[in-house]
Amino acid sequence: MLRRSWPLRWWARQSLRARLTLLATALFTLAVATGTVLVLVLQRKALVRVLDASAQKTAVDIAQLSKQGKLPRTVVPTAGGVLEVQVVDAGDHVIAASPGADRLVAVLNPDQVRRVRDGARLEINNPVSDARLRVLGVAVGPTTVVVVTDLKQIDDSLRILGQVAIIGGPLAVLLMAVATYGVVALTLRPVATLRHGAADITAAGLADQRLPVSSAQDEIHRLAVTLNAMLDRIDTATKHQRTFVGDAAHELRSPLASLRVQLEVAERLGPAEDLPTLIDDVLVDVGRLDRLVEDLLALARQDEAGGLLRRNERVALDELIDTVVAGYLHARVPVSVSASTPATVDGDPDGLRRVAVNLVDNAVRHARSEVTVILDTGTLAGRPTATLRVTDDGAGIPAAEREHVFERFYRLAASRSRESGGTGLGLSIVRDTVRAHGGSVRLTSRPDGHPGLQATVILPGSDPG
Repeated sequence: MLRRSWPLRWWARQSLRARLTLLATALFTLAVATGTVLVLVLQRKALVRVLDASAQKTAVDIAQLSKQGKLPRTVVPTAGGVLEVQVVDAGDHVIAASPGADRLVAVLNPDQVRRVRDGARLEINNPVSDARLRVLGVAVGPTTVVVVTDLKQIDDSLRILGQVAIIGGPLAVLLMAVATYGVVALTLRPVATLRHGAADITAAGLADQRLPVSSAQDEIHRLAVTLNAMLDRIDTATKHQRTFVGDAAHELRSPLASLRVQLEVAERLGPAEDLPTLIDDVLVDVGRLDRLVEDLLALARQDEAGGLLRRNERVALDELIDTVVAGYLHARVPVSVSASTPATVDGDPDGLRRVAVNLVDNAVRHARSEVTVILDTGTLAGRPTATLRVTDDGAGIPAAEREHVFERFYRLAASRSRESGGTGLGLSIVRDTVRAHGGSVRLTSRPDGHPGLQATVILPGSDPG
């Protein structure tokens, strides 16, 4: 693993507020420095352009006088900002000058004169001071009009601007840093509130506690709402798991306690006790344990799959139903298939077999004299369907409790005895399996009006071909 350099480690240790403030301040500092340099450069160019315009006007006016043969020995600048003017001939001799200008020595050497005649604009040092001079010229035949301007005022102006930038820039950066820190702190306050809320939930648990939601309709508000929705689902799942574990432990305790009592009684009474009867009773409790464990494993697999199918293949549902019903030849009441239409569905054959077995088991457990199974096909919203109906002639279920019987470990008051009430998981497994196949299940009264119950399962049929 590569070790990060010291600056990266230091940066990673800073708070988000500090990093945002430092980043914004650095960008602002860069912008201020760049802006200051650009302003100074552009301002100098603008002032020099104005100065050159004045010098050019003076040079053109004097050149016009020279062309007309009216050039005096003393020339006067015709625009402001001009320091001095010299008119030199081809031999670099001064033939005319402005008041105060040197009349003996030209301000430019012959090479510089040649360059200004070609249109160049020169910057030279003042021979008597440290000031910078700007020089341009206009050629008039063999003579040259040289106009000199002083850059001192421009340099002074730029120096003042630079000093203002040196003093004002850091102040602006400081104000920006403080403002950024405050704005970031204000913006991150809801995040700190979320963190404190999460810490409270960690310490006290999810019960009746959720993250605080800010009133602002921003990203943090939406994050808090999303996290609370997630916490609701986690809380619900945790409660279901807690209830499930508690109910499972309770259900397992009863047959285990019965087994223990029977074995303790047999131990005390000794071999004189009717051993076959004891074995039969123990086998009943072992069967109850086996069914309960099998149902618990089925629910655990469904929860692990998250509502998805473990297998998905084409299943001949009519053949599956015939096979399931054939296993009830010696049931407490006769189980018959009154009608079975060829039907195919896509799904998990083991899961569909468990659906049929659980429905028939439930019907056989409560029927008085018979159980009828019907399988037919149809269409729903233009798509093929397969409908399974399991009907018994038992006492039925009150309408108010028909949805509750699909809850885990739920038993009707009339079937609280575990010998008649089963594990309380069969219909829950049916509902979850049918939903995973994209179908629905419901309990209704018998359509002929007689006492009893009808369980109807509707599954999407396989597409032709």
